[in-house]
Amino acid sequence: MKPRIIRCLTTAMFVLTVLLSSSLCSVAQSKATPDKSGTDSGKQNSQGLAYRSDCCSTNEELQTFYLNMPVAKMPTPRAADGHPDLSGFWDNPFGASFNKAADGSVSFRLGGNRVRRNWPEPSEPSYKPEYLAKVRAIVQGQNGESTPEDPQYDCKPMGVPRASAVPLQIVQTPQLIVILYESNFIGQSYRVIYTDGRSHPADLDSSFLGDSIGHWEGDTLVVDVTGLNDETWLGGAQGHTEAGGPGESGHQIIEKFALIHSDQEHVVERYTRHGNMLVYEATVEDPVMFTKPWVLTPRHFLLNGSNSRLYESFCEAKDKSHIVKPADSVPSN
Repeated sequence: MKPRIIRCLTTAMFVLTVLLSSSLCSVAQSKATPDKSGTDSGKQNSQGLAYRSDCCSTNEELQTFYLNMPVAKMPTPRAADGHPDLSGFWDNPFGASFNKAADGSVSFRLGGNRVRRNWPEPSEPSYKPEYLAKVRAIVQGQNGESTPEDPQYDCKPMGVPRASAVPLQIVQTPQLIVILYESNFIGQSYRVIYTDGRSHPADLDSSFLGDSIGHWEGDTLVVDVTGLNDETWLGGAQGHTEAGGPGESGHQIIEKFALIHSDQEHVVERYTRHGNMLVYEATVEDPVMFTKPWVLTPRHFLLNGSNSRLYESFCEAKDKSHIVKPADSVPSN
Protein backbone atom coordinates (compact mmCIF):
# COMPACT_ATOMS: atom_id res chain seq x y z
CA MET A 1 0.00 0.00 0.00
CA LYS A 2 1.25 3.44 -0.88
CA PRO A 3 1.85 5.84 2.00
CA ARG A 4 -0.98 8.19 2.82
CA ILE A 5 -0.35 11.89 3.16
CA ILE A 6 -2.54 14.73 4.32
CA ARG A 7 -2.33 17.65 1.92
CA CYS A 8 -5.37 19.78 2.52
CA LEU A 9 -6.07 20.75 6.13
CA THR A 10 -8.06 23.88 6.90
CA THR A 11 -6.12 24.39 10.10
CA ALA A 12 -6.02 27.69 11.90
CA MET A 13 -2.50 27.61 13.32
CA PHE A 14 0.72 25.75 12.68
CA VAL A 15 -0.09 23.71 15.76
CA LEU A 16 -3.84 23.57 16.31
CA THR A 17 -5.83 20.97 18.13
CA VAL A 18 -9.21 20.33 16.54
CA LEU A 19 -11.78 17.60 16.78
CA LEU A 20 -11.79 14.95 14.07
CA SER A 21 -15.10 16.35 12.84
CA SER A 22 -13.62 19.75 11.98
CA SER A 23 -12.26 20.81 8.65
CA LEU A 24 -10.22 18.09 7.03
CA CYS A 25 -10.31 18.85 3.34
CA SER A 26 -8.81 15.85 1.64
CA VAL A 27 -6.77 12.87 2.63
CA ALA A 28 -5.03 11.56 -0.44
CA GLN A 29 -2.93 8.54 -1.26
CA SER A 30 0.62 9.17 -2.37
CA LYS A 31 -0.22 12.29 -4.27
CA ALA A 32 2.86 14.24 -5.09
CA THR A 33 5.43 12.17 -6.91
CA PRO A 34 8.36 14.36 -7.95
CA ASP A 35 9.78 13.84 -11.39
CA LYS A 36 12.59 11.39 -10.71
CA SER A 37 14.72 12.89 -13.43
CA GLY A 38 15.19 16.09 -11.48
CA THR A 39 14.16 16.07 -7.85
CA ASP A 40 15.28 12.91 -6.08
CA SER A 41 19.01 13.31 -6.36
CA GLY A 42 20.04 13.15 -2.72
CA LYS A 43 23.60 12.36 -3.83
CA GLN A 44 23.92 15.95 -4.99
CA ASN A 45 24.18 17.03 -1.36
CA SER A 46 27.88 16.26 -1.35
CA GLN A 47 28.30 18.69 -4.25
CA GLY A 48 27.09 21.64 -2.22
CA LEU A 49 23.71 21.93 -3.94
CA ALA A 50 21.50 21.12 -0.97
CA TYR A 51 20.32 23.61 1.61
CA ARG A 52 22.84 24.82 4.11
CA SER A 53 22.81 27.67 6.57
CA ASP A 54 25.55 29.65 4.83
CA CYS A 55 24.10 29.34 1.32
CA CYS A 56 22.91 32.84 0.69
CA SER A 57 23.09 36.21 2.35
CA THR A 58 21.00 38.06 -0.24
CA ASN A 59 17.95 37.19 -2.28
CA GLU A 60 20.03 37.58 -5.44
CA GLU A 61 22.35 34.82 -4.24
CA LEU A 62 19.32 32.72 -3.37
CA GLN A 63 17.93 32.97 -6.91
CA THR A 64 21.32 31.96 -8.31
CA PHE A 65 21.28 28.97 -5.98
CA TYR A 66 17.91 27.83 -7.33
CA LEU A 67 18.78 28.26 -10.99
CA ASN A 68 21.96 26.22 -10.48
CA MET A 69 20.04 23.24 -9.15
CA PRO A 70 20.14 20.18 -11.46
CA VAL A 71 16.38 20.26 -12.00
CA ALA A 72 16.68 23.78 -13.48
CA LYS A 73 19.45 22.72 -15.86
CA MET A 74 17.35 20.15 -17.67
CA PRO A 75 16.05 20.82 -21.22
CA THR A 76 12.94 23.01 -21.33
CA PRO A 77 10.19 21.39 -23.42
CA ARG A 78 8.32 23.54 -25.91
CA ALA A 79 4.78 23.59 -27.20
CA ALA A 80 3.88 23.26 -30.88
CA ASP A 81 3.92 27.06 -31.26
CA GLY A 82 7.53 27.22 -30.05
CA HIS A 83 6.85 28.75 -26.64
CA PRO A 84 8.02 26.97 -23.50
CA ASP A 85 5.45 24.44 -22.35
CA LEU A 86 4.26 25.42 -18.88
CA SER A 87 1.79 22.53 -18.70
CA GLY A 88 2.13 20.10 -15.84
CA PHE A 89 1.59 19.52 -12.15
CA TRP A 90 3.78 21.83 -10.07
CA ASP A 91 4.39 21.24 -6.39
CA ASN A 92 7.02 21.44 -3.68
CA PRO A 93 6.14 18.40 -1.58
CA PHE A 94 6.51 18.39 2.16
CA GLY A 95 5.40 16.07 4.91
CA ALA A 96 2.51 16.78 7.24
CA SER A 97 2.77 15.59 10.84
CA PHE A 98 -0.12 14.93 13.16
CA ASN A 99 -0.84 13.23 16.47
CA LYS A 100 -4.08 11.70 17.69
CA ALA A 101 -4.70 11.96 21.43
CA ALA A 102 -6.59 9.46 23.56
CA ASP A 103 -9.64 11.75 23.68
CA GLY A 104 -9.93 11.66 19.89
CA SER A 105 -8.58 15.14 19.23
CA VAL A 106 -5.92 15.58 16.58
CA SER A 107 -2.98 18.01 16.62
CA PHE A 108 -1.82 19.01 13.16
CA ARG A 109 1.42 20.71 12.27
CA LEU A 110 0.70 22.19 8.89
CA GLY A 111 3.77 21.76 6.76
CA GLY A 112 5.22 19.17 9.08
CA ASN A 113 8.68 18.85 7.63
CA ARG A 114 8.85 22.38 6.28
CA VAL A 115 11.66 24.27 7.95
CA ARG A 116 12.49 27.92 8.46
CA ARG A 117 15.96 28.50 7.07
CA ASN A 118 18.11 31.32 8.31
CA TRP A 119 18.15 32.84 4.84
CA PRO A 120 17.25 36.30 3.55
CA GLU A 121 13.74 37.43 4.42
CA PRO A 122 11.39 37.86 1.46
CA SER A 123 10.52 41.34 0.25
CA GLU A 124 7.53 43.10 1.83
CA PRO A 125 5.17 45.82 0.56
CA SER A 126 5.89 49.44 1.39
CA TYR A 127 2.64 50.72 2.91
CA LYS A 128 1.68 54.32 3.50
CA PRO A 129 1.79 55.14 7.24
CA GLU A 130 -1.94 54.91 7.87
CA TYR A 131 -2.15 51.46 6.26
CA LEU A 132 1.09 50.25 7.80
CA ALA A 133 -0.45 50.92 11.20
CA LYS A 134 -3.40 48.68 10.28
CA VAL A 135 -1.08 45.92 9.08
CA ARG A 136 1.00 46.06 12.25
CA ALA A 137 -2.14 45.85 14.37
CA ILE A 138 -3.20 42.71 12.51
CA VAL A 139 0.23 41.10 12.92
CA GLN A 140 0.39 41.95 16.62
CA GLY A 141 -3.00 40.28 17.13
CA GLN A 142 -1.97 37.01 15.49
CA ASN A 143 -1.45 33.73 17.29
CA GLY A 144 1.60 32.37 15.54
CA GLU A 145 0.75 33.04 11.90
CA SER A 146 -3.04 32.88 12.31
CA THR A 147 -5.79 35.40 12.90
CA PRO A 148 -9.56 35.24 12.32
CA GLU A 149 -9.19 38.46 10.33
CA ASP A 150 -7.58 36.44 7.53
CA PRO A 151 -10.17 36.17 4.71
CA GLN A 152 -9.08 32.59 3.95
CA TYR A 153 -10.90 31.46 7.10
CA ASP A 154 -14.14 32.65 5.49
CA CYS A 155 -13.37 30.37 2.52
CA LYS A 156 -12.75 33.30 0.20
CA PRO A 157 -10.46 32.77 -2.82
CA MET A 158 -6.85 33.71 -2.15
CA GLY A 159 -6.51 36.50 -4.69
CA VAL A 160 -3.38 37.47 -6.63
CA PRO A 161 -0.50 36.97 -5.96
CA ARG A 162 -1.38 34.97 -2.82
CA ALA A 163 -3.01 32.17 -4.83
CA SER A 164 0.24 31.60 -6.72
CA ALA A 165 1.51 28.86 -4.48
CA VAL A 166 1.73 25.13 -5.06
CA PRO A 167 0.17 22.69 -5.60
CA LEU A 168 -1.19 23.84 -8.93
CA GLN A 169 -1.72 22.45 -12.41
CA ILE A 170 -1.26 24.39 -15.64
CA VAL A 171 -2.99 23.56 -18.91
CA GLN A 172 -1.55 25.50 -21.85
CA THR A 173 -3.13 26.08 -25.27
CA PRO A 174 -2.24 28.63 -27.98
CA GLN A 175 -5.25 30.81 -27.10
CA LEU A 176 -5.43 30.56 -23.33
CA ILE A 177 -3.74 29.10 -20.27
CA VAL A 178 -5.66 27.68 -17.32
CA ILE A 179 -4.21 27.47 -13.80
CA LEU A 180 -5.95 25.08 -11.43
CA TYR A 181 -5.25 25.64 -7.73
CA GLU A 182 -5.64 23.10 -4.94
CA SER A 183 -5.55 25.41 -1.96
CA ASN A 184 -4.79 24.20 1.56
CA PHE A 185 -7.56 26.40 2.90
CA ILE A 186 -10.25 27.63 0.52
CA GLY A 187 -10.73 24.65 -1.77
CA GLN A 188 -10.24 24.42 -5.48
CA SER A 189 -10.21 27.50 -7.69
CA TYR A 190 -8.94 28.39 -11.13
CA ARG A 191 -7.83 31.22 -13.38
CA VAL A 192 -8.04 31.64 -17.15
CA ILE A 193 -5.24 33.66 -18.73
CA TYR A 194 -6.17 34.72 -22.25
CA THR A 195 -3.24 34.82 -24.69
CA ASP A 196 -5.21 35.51 -27.88
CA GLY A 197 -4.43 39.24 -27.99
CA ARG A 198 -7.61 40.51 -26.35
CA SER A 199 -7.69 43.45 -23.93
CA HIS A 200 -9.28 43.71 -20.51
CA PRO A 201 -13.06 44.31 -20.69
CA ALA A 202 -14.00 47.98 -20.52
CA ASP A 203 -16.85 47.30 -18.06
CA LEU A 204 -14.95 44.88 -15.84
CA ASP A 205 -16.48 44.04 -12.47
CA SER A 206 -14.04 43.37 -9.66
CA SER A 207 -13.54 39.81 -8.42
CA PHE A 208 -11.28 37.75 -6.16
CA LEU A 209 -8.91 36.64 -8.93
CA GLY A 210 -9.48 39.48 -11.36
CA ASP A 211 -9.11 39.42 -15.14
CA SER A 212 -5.88 38.05 -16.64
CA ILE A 213 -4.46 38.59 -20.12
CA GLY A 214 -1.05 37.31 -21.14
CA HIS A 215 1.59 37.58 -23.81
CA TRP A 216 5.04 36.12 -24.38
CA GLU A 217 8.23 38.11 -24.00
CA GLY A 218 10.86 35.72 -25.26
CA ASP A 219 10.52 32.58 -23.13
CA THR A 220 8.59 34.30 -20.33
CA LEU A 221 4.80 34.46 -20.05
CA VAL A 222 3.84 37.95 -18.85
CA VAL A 223 0.37 38.27 -17.33
CA ASP A 224 -1.46 41.51 -16.59
CA VAL A 225 -4.05 41.17 -13.81
CA THR A 226 -6.62 43.83 -13.02
CA GLY A 227 -10.16 44.05 -11.69
CA LEU A 228 -9.22 42.66 -8.27
CA ASN A 229 -11.49 43.32 -5.30
CA ASP A 230 -10.24 44.31 -1.83
CA GLU A 231 -11.54 41.21 -0.02
CA THR A 232 -8.31 39.20 -0.16
CA TRP A 233 -4.85 39.43 1.36
CA LEU A 234 -1.56 39.60 -0.49
CA GLY A 235 0.18 36.97 1.64
CA GLY A 236 0.86 36.43 5.31
CA ALA A 237 -0.44 33.57 7.48
CA GLN A 238 1.36 30.27 6.88
CA GLY A 239 3.05 31.55 3.72
CA HIS A 240 4.06 29.12 1.01
CA THR A 241 6.50 26.28 0.54
CA GLU A 242 9.62 26.96 -1.49
CA ALA A 243 11.38 24.17 -3.36
CA GLY A 244 13.86 22.06 -1.48
CA GLY A 245 17.37 21.37 -2.68
CA PRO A 246 18.24 17.88 -3.97
CA GLY A 247 17.26 15.38 -1.33
CA GLU A 248 15.75 18.12 0.86
CA SER A 249 12.17 18.91 1.85
CA GLY A 250 10.71 22.32 1.11
CA HIS A 251 11.11 25.29 3.41
CA GLN A 252 8.63 27.86 4.56
CA ILE A 253 8.49 31.44 3.28
CA ILE A 254 6.20 33.98 4.95
CA GLU A 255 5.67 37.51 3.69
CA LYS A 256 4.47 38.51 7.13
CA PHE A 257 3.43 42.07 6.36
CA ALA A 258 1.93 41.45 2.90
CA LEU A 259 -1.69 41.73 3.93
CA ILE A 260 -4.37 44.25 2.98
CA HIS A 261 -4.77 46.01 -0.36
CA SER A 262 -7.33 48.20 -2.11
CA ASP A 263 -9.50 47.51 -5.15
CA GLN A 264 -6.98 49.49 -7.17
CA GLU A 265 -4.46 46.64 -6.94
CA HIS A 266 -2.75 45.83 -10.24
CA VAL A 267 -0.41 42.88 -10.72
CA VAL A 268 2.05 41.95 -13.45
CA GLU A 269 3.17 38.32 -13.24
CA ARG A 270 6.03 36.57 -15.02
CA TYR A 271 6.22 32.79 -15.47
CA THR A 272 9.52 31.34 -16.73
CA ARG A 273 10.29 27.67 -17.07
CA HIS A 274 13.87 26.52 -16.49
CA GLY A 275 14.04 22.80 -17.17
CA ASN A 276 11.68 21.23 -14.65
CA MET A 277 11.51 24.33 -12.47
CA LEU A 278 8.96 27.09 -12.89
CA VAL A 279 9.95 30.54 -11.60
CA TYR A 280 7.13 32.87 -10.58
CA GLU A 281 7.73 36.60 -10.33
CA ALA A 282 5.25 39.40 -9.69
CA THR A 283 5.09 43.15 -9.24
CA VAL A 284 2.12 44.54 -7.30
CA GLU A 285 0.95 48.14 -7.60
CA ASP A 286 -1.56 49.76 -5.27
CA PRO A 287 -1.64 53.56 -5.55
CA VAL A 288 -4.06 53.77 -2.63
CA MET A 289 -2.05 51.85 -0.01
CA PHE A 290 1.54 51.54 -1.29
CA THR A 291 4.30 54.12 -1.47
CA LYS A 292 5.87 52.19 -4.35
CA PRO A 293 5.31 48.94 -6.28
CA TRP A 294 6.04 45.73 -4.40
CA VAL A 295 8.37 43.34 -6.22
CA LEU A 296 7.94 39.85 -4.79
CA THR A 297 10.87 37.62 -4.01
CA PRO A 298 10.65 35.01 -6.82
CA ARG A 299 9.00 31.67 -6.10
CA HIS A 300 10.15 28.33 -7.45
CA PHE A 301 7.92 25.36 -8.28
CA LEU A 302 9.07 21.86 -9.21
CA LEU A 303 7.52 19.69 -11.92
CA ASN A 304 6.05 16.52 -10.48
CA GLY A 305 5.66 13.11 -12.12
CA SER A 306 3.02 12.30 -14.71
CA ASN A 307 0.99 10.33 -12.15
CA SER A 308 0.50 13.37 -9.90
CA ARG A 309 -2.92 14.96 -9.88
CA LEU A 310 -5.10 17.47 -8.13
CA TYR A 311 -7.39 16.06 -5.48
CA GLU A 312 -10.82 17.36 -4.66
CA SER A 313 -10.79 19.78 -1.77
CA PHE A 314 -13.46 21.92 -0.21
CA CYS A 315 -13.76 24.55 2.45
CA GLU A 316 -16.03 24.86 5.44
CA ALA A 317 -15.54 27.87 7.70
CA LYS A 318 -15.07 25.99 10.98
CA ASP A 319 -11.67 27.20 12.09
CA LYS A 320 -12.25 30.78 13.22
CA SER A 321 -13.65 29.73 16.60
CA HIS A 322 -10.43 27.80 17.30
CA ILE A 323 -8.15 30.80 16.79
CA VAL A 324 -7.31 32.61 20.01
CA LYS A 325 -5.42 35.83 20.49
CA PRO A 326 -1.97 35.49 22.11
CA ALA A 327 -3.19 36.90 25.42
CA ASP A 328 -6.13 34.50 25.62
CA SER A 329 -5.91 31.06 27.10
CA VAL A 330 -7.13 27.88 25.48
CA PRO A 331 -10.05 26.48 27.51
CA SER A 332 -9.57 23.04 28.94
CA ASN A 333 -11.96 20.20 28.19
